[in-house]
Amino acid sequence: MIDANKNTIIFDFGNVLIDLDFERCFQALENVLNVDWSSRKLPQIIIDAIHKYDRGQINDEELIAAFQNFNPNANPNDIIYAWNSLIGEIPNERFDLLNELKDDFNLCILSNINNLHINFITDYLETKHTITDFEDRFFNKVFYSHLIGKRKPDEEIYKYVTETLSAEPSQILFIDDMDENIEAAINFGWNGRVHKPGSEITEHIGTYLSETGFK
Repeated sequence: MIDANKNTIIFDFGNVLIDLDFERCFQALENVLNVDWSSRKLPQIIIDAIHKYDRGQINDEELIAAFQNFNPNANPNDIIYAWNSLIGEIPNERFDLLNELKDDFNLCILSNINNLHINFITDYLETKHTITDFEDRFFNKVFYSHLIGKRKPDEEIYKYVTETLSAEPSQILFIDDMDENIEAAINFGWNGRVHKPGSEITEHIGTYLSETGFK
């Protein structure tokens, strides 16, 4: 439930709440597919497949098939392992931060994510942190792209979230690691702050709140 008397903080998931390791993922995929992606730019066929996968428009098997275009003999389980190697850790202090914030703010997640990654994170949370109710424990609402069929930075996703929350755009602060996602949010009327990858959200949240008048 959303409390209409509170402002809302919406977090991106990757590189804000959970660490991501793109280099590790690239290396793992290169090894499995026997390719050289040293430019660290994925082929367009893979980018297109990932965007569709993030919107829930294709399933796990179809994503794997897109990777197998580069190595038909690649084992699906090896591809999944490489794909999931993107996902890193959530330090305990970030859970503490969410616990502190939820008394004063509505908290949400808005993430471009997919079935394999969310399942991997769910297993990680239970195994590493013994947390089986992450979304319900810390958040009023979560918006995962593969479940709502929309993806940042498309305007429709910001409209959908705003309407679902029944919130005024000016009452929303969005924190994301990508400039284009924050630019789109601000254009829609939200407050937004870019959280640089590698920086620690617990050290910057106070600044984000004070700069936007949320504190």
